[in-house]
Amino acid sequence: MVKPGDILIAKPFLQDGRFKRSVIYMGEHNNEGSLGFILNKPHGLLLRDIFPHLKNGNFPLFEGGPVSPNQLFYTHTLGLKLSDSVEIKKGVYWGGNFFELTHMIEHGQISSNQIRFYIGYSGWTTQQLDAELESNTWLTQSTDYDELIQAAPDDLWGNELIKVNPAYKAFTDFSFDPSLN
Repeated sequence: MVKPGDILIAKPFLQDGRFKRSVIYMGEHNNEGSLGFILNKPHGLLLRDIFPHLKNGNFPLFEGGPVSPNQLFYTHTLGLKLSDSVEIKKGVYWGGNFFELTHMIEHGQISSNQIRFYIGYSGWTTQQLDAELESNTWLTQSTDYDELIQAAPDDLWGNELIKVNPAYKAFTDFSFDPSLN
């Protein structure tokens, strides 16, 4: 059973273009549905690219998922320093007061190992994720948030896959596009 703070790791044969080779950090999983953020798909933009007034906004943006692709989300370890944050698990939060956050960014009070920004999120309706887990679409793993956001995005899927089962190493050597092998 997956719980907030766990990760979903796409199985090697998952071909869905949005989730192929994805690692998703779970923010919520309950009777009303599930919410998570893709950790390993950089968007190619920095926070300052969408908020030019943030001169210190040198934080990379990630594609959090296909839901609400015009909204910004963030996970962090700032806790009570950022009001209105929602605790995911001990020491890890998502959301919070954006005006306070921008003030902290502009005053150099936040580093990239404390926060991760996402455009959009990954969401599932009631029981949808449970059905995907039962059909073996995803592997689940408990892991350390700090290690996840400090890991190189290109290596994250393979590294997490091998942690679940070292026999999966062969899949990590294949190209994302098999026609390139």
